[in-house]
Amino acid sequence: MEYKYELVQADNHFPLKIIVHSSNEPAYIPRHWHDSIEISYVLSGKIDNIYIDGASYSSKEGDIVLINSNAIHSFSVAKGQGREAITVLIPSEFVNGSNPISFDCISIFETNEQRLQHFAELRDLLNTLFAAYLNQHNDPLAHIHLTSLSYKLVYLLLMHFKMDHESIRGFNSDKYLERLTLITDYIKKNYDQSLSLYSIAQVFGLSPEYLSRFFVKHVGMTLFQYINAIRLERSFRVLMNTDHSIIQIALEHGFPNEKSFARVFKKVYQATPHQYRKENKRYSGARSQ
Repeated sequence: MEYKYELVQADNHFPLKIIVHSSNEPAYIPRHWHDSIEISYVLSGKIDNIYIDGASYSSKEGDIVLINSNAIHSFSVAKGQGREAITVLIPSEFVNGSNPISFDCISIFETNEQRLQHFAELRDLLNTLFAAYLNQHNDPLAHIHLTSLSYKLVYLLLMHFKMDHESIRGFNSDKYLERLTLITDYIKKNYDQSLSLYSIAQVFGLSPEYLSRFFVKHVGMTLFQYINAIRLERSFRVLMNTDHSIIQIALEHGFPNEKSFARVFKKVYQATPHQYRKENKRYSGARSQ
């Protein structure tokens, strides 16, 4: 999956896309955005950190977190047993008319009695939707059932969680998102090269000071932190699926040395690349480093 502006395709047989997450291993999805509305729903265990447009949340069993269209977000989870969550992606055109719609739909910390009832109704529907999704191969009319549940989901969101126009905070305008997409695409294409604030600013005809402020304001992290997040995400796959040496992986993914790779890796996975690979071997025929 590309972690940038994502074009999300719905499943062929019904309007939504459902992704099931059930790994016990740590995971880190760098900051990205897409046009679709995203619902994160924890069935068991927890998601340690969900970042959305400047705010961070930790969600546990039963928590619902809706991420609005084009909101910049990321996820990180530590190692944990029995973790299961689902992501429901709703294409924006399935919800929006001529004007974009935003929702206030995060169940964490909710205390209002009426909203708690609305969240309970939404939770029941998500459970039903998930069960129908898992059972679709046994149901010849599954596409009709899933489509009807998809419409009911959008109905509940519009009925109970739609934000007033006055309440919508204009965080990311199209102009800024377009510039962000160009910059992050450039980083993803060149993450394995030596990148600096100055060199990237030059490419886009910006001053380093402006680029630095712009990136922190709209992505919530420094440009260098983002570069390292992309390097880490790409190098992690190679670490766990090949027998390449740690130093080779570090240098091939833009880290100046093994020490730099280990420092960035340990911050997210609480272990060095060498330790983590040793404890979680997923490839065959690997030699120890």
